[in-house]
Amino acid sequence: MTVLTRRRLLKTAAIAGAGGVGLSAMGRLGGWAAATPEPVVLQTAKIQAKLMDIGQTRDVLTYGNAGMPPVLRMKKGQPFAARLVNAIDDPTTIHWHGIRVPNKMDGVPFLVQPYVYTGDHFDYAFTPPDAGTFWYHPHCNTLEQMGHGLTGVIVVENPNDPKFDAEIVLNLRDWRLGDDGQFIDQFRPRDAARTGTYGTVRTANWLDQPQYDAPAGGLARLRVAITDVTRIYAFHVDGAKATVMALDGNPVPERFSPDALLLGPGQRMELAIR
Repeated sequence: MTVLTRRRLLKTAAIAGAGGVGLSAMGRLGGWAAATPEPVVLQTAKIQAKLMDIGQTRDVLTYGNAGMPPVLRMKKGQPFAARLVNAIDDPTTIHWHGIRVPNKMDGVPFLVQPYVYTGDHFDYAFTPPDAGTFWYHPHCNTLEQMGHGLTGVIVVENPNDPKFDAEIVLNLRDWRLGDDGQFIDQFRPRDAARTGTYGTVRTANWLDQPQYDAPAGGLARLRVAITDVTRIYAFHVDGAKATVMALDGNPVPERFSPDALLLGPGQRMELAIR
């Protein structure tokens, strides 16, 4: 006869629990662990870009060398991996703004990760738990690095979302450029007691008033991210019916018109436009 003691009961429960976890993982994933996806390589670079009609702006910072930082697309509940390779003179990191990530993946130097120095790399890996529009940027010398272009948009897709006829992603930001199209000081001390130092050139996706096609009569999803450090935006849609679906990665409880909506640095908005 087996005597059921407290120690034996706990040991039996532990074995059963371990077996249950193993079987559950096998059933969900077809293996003992989720496959690690191939990382998206984000290599910092210093380039020239045409931000004004007068010519190329020097010392613009980006990831890759093809202009604006890429829109990163992830899927809710699916693993994502990225490798930051630092090819600029300053140390840098990546912060995944608005996404609930493990602390060690949050990109804040000395608090949760070390600097990524010139020539070094750092591997980020996490599973986004929420769908929505987010953005990514460094947390090192942010005024200079973000002011020179290191800001990109993130789209975390939800497979259960309704389908749209078109989707447009807009990265809204200022640039501190002089009349010659080159960078000027990113900060003026006298502005600290006011509303901050504003840029002199505004862009959407690094362009002046870009135009994008959508099917006539169709339903378009517009994802907007303000990747600026100072500018506050007021929105109004002309010539179409538009409603706000989400703010800062969260669905709104009741849709409303974007007219006179004010959004500040780091905020995001999703619009449905007919």
